[in-house]
Amino acid sequence: MTLNDFADLGSVVGIFLVALGLYFSVRQFKLNRTMQYMEYLSKPEIVEIRAAVDEWLDSSTEDNVRTSMLEKDCKLHSQVRVFVSFCNQVSTAYRFGTIYKDMAFHIWHPFIPNYWEKLKFYMIWRSSQGYKVGGDFEKFAEEISQHYSRRNHTIRRKKRLIDHSSSKV
Repeated sequence: MTLNDFADLGSVVGIFLVALGLYFSVRQFKLNRTMQYMEYLSKPEIVEIRAAVDEWLDSSTEDNVRTSMLEKDCKLHSQVRVFVSFCNQVSTAYRFGTIYKDMAFHIWHPFIPNYWEKLKFYMIWRSSQGYKVGGDFEKFAEEISQHYSRRNHTIRRKKRLIDHSSSKV
């Protein structure tokens, strides 16, 4: 092996190590970012906002009653907007790949799909006012739901196979 061969090998190894380092850096960034969203949701002020949003959502089953409450109570409306903004931020981060997908699905199920269903009327109401909200939120909720639906289907299928094979014994 000549000196040029060693130099070429060193370059290849160097490029491989840089690529490997970049891969792990990006992965660590995504994991940290995912955890930052979890930590944010655990802050006392956000816990209070979520409690206010839950109380508002449970206050009536009629969408027009709940939206009229927001029109009368600026503080409540502000809390709802902060909470919806958080859900949109997490969903947008997922869309652009800045959070770790598998971890995000695990952490945000059933949180994101449940709140999407509960807040869908609010998104429609805000859209009717000319605001563009909820597109990423809806997509993230659908993808989480589909992921767990497929996963549960696979688990049920495996269980049937196991039950079927054990009944033949």
